[in-house]
Order: sequence, then structure tokens, then C-alpha cells
Amino acid sequence: MRVITWNVNSYNIRKLQIENLLVEKNPDFLLLQETKVERISPEAFIKLGFYTYHAGGRGRNGVAILSKHALDDVKIGFQGLDEEDPQARERIIGGRWKDLWIFSIYVPNGSPVNSDYFFYKIQFIYKLREFLERHFTSQDRIILGGDFNVAPEPEDVFDPQLLEGQVCFHERERKALKTLLQWGLFDTLRIKHPEKRGIFTWWDYQFSAFKRNLGMRLDHIFVTYPLSKILLEVKVDLKTRALPKPSDHAPLIADFEDITDR
Repeated sequence: MRVITWNVNSYNIRKLQIENLLVEKNPDFLLLQETKVERISPEAFIKLGFYTYHAGGRGRNGVAILSKHALDDVKIGFQGLDEEDPQARERIIGGRWKDLWIFSIYVPNGSPVNSDYFFYKIQFIYKLREFLERHFTSQDRIILGGDFNVAPEPEDVFDPQLLEGQVCFHERERKALKTLLQWGLFDTLRIKHPEKRGIFTWWDYQFSAFKRNLGMRLDHIFVTYPLSKILLEVKVDLKTRALPKPSDHAPLIADFEDITDR
């Protein structure tokens, strides 16, 4: 089973790249963020063998799942919480295939630090944990993939001293993400590459950042324990980031053992 998460930074601009990725990488699930459209036409993906599940939005918002498998019990936003966040309806979408739950998530950027946007970001991450607590247990099979806009550790940014305290590498963001993971989630990339530095998923368009590998690891695939035990490999698709007119994010790919007979 293959899962890919990718912040496409505009579905309309990257539509052909998305189709090519589906053909070349053949995922079971492709999780998209920042679609920046209110609707995705499913016809293009039906011919490629994929169902389309999309929670659209304007601006930076919009999340989707392109799935080889029909999903049941589709959830959009913080469904079931007492105070549902309307913005979350454009930032979280998930569904169930067999006993597997899979979600595409876009955590807001939160810039600038200490602004209302920043504190909303922190609150969003804590609400995400509350959402998991409300609906699931840590022994369920769950995949959370997306752009979390947080680099968890110093190894996840090109210069931790320079970036410390800035958005996406602020102590409060890292603490919130750690609290989320403590619910019972595992960082798939660090399972397979626990010590390796310089593995990034985002690079600024400026300063030749991609060529110089001046990046941050902001995109993650988090899984519960049962899936962590059947994880095969995790890698960043640098080839897609190097294409003309790329997203500033690269796809992150996680491969698992086949779960259909489990």
C-alpha cells in the first residue's frame, strides 16, 4: 500500500503534475493540500482509476484525497466537536476503507508569530488531538498525512539557530505537535530515517533554496502503532519538486505492507 501527501499550492496550476504523479507513482491514496479551488471535477481522475474526495476552499485552503478505493464515513472538519471550527472544513478531510482511516490535513501557516493567525494555528493542532480522542483510539489504523507547517526537531530545518522562534519552527508549535503525537501517532519518516539530517519537504522559491537544500520538513505522514509495524519505506519525491513551475513542497511517499489480507 502506498500513500503520498503533497501540498500542491494550487490545483489548477499543478493539475497535470498531479495526474502524472498518479500514473508514475501509482499510490493507493494521494493526499492533497492547498488546492485553492472550491471544486475539483472528478472526471479526470475517474479515468485514472481514482475516486475524488475534496473539501474546497479559497485562498490557501482546500484538501483532498484521491483514492483507488471508495471511502466510507467521510468526515470533513472537526466533525463531532462541541464547537466545530468552520475553517477546519477546508483543512481536514478523511474517510474509512475497510478498517483503515485516512486523513488529508492542512494546518494553517500561522504567520506572523504571536498574531491571531499564529494562536489559531496552535489551537488548531490541539483541536486535532481532541478530534482524534473523540472518534478513535490509538489502536485503530489511522493515517494523518498533510502539511502540518511545523518542523518537529532541529534536524528538520537547514539552520536551527537562524530559524528558531520563526513561524514553522517556534517552540510553541513544536510543543503542540508533540502533544498531538503523544496521543499515539508515529512519525513515519523518522521510523525509517531516525538520525538523518537534511531531509526536507519545503523550500522557498527564492534564494535558489531548493538547489542549495535550504529547506524545512513541514509535510508529514503520521500513523498509529498498528501501521508503524508494517511500514516499509518513506522518501521525498525530489523529482517532482525539480519540475518547471513546481509547488514549493515536494510529495512525501510512504510504503506499507499490503493490508488487504490483515
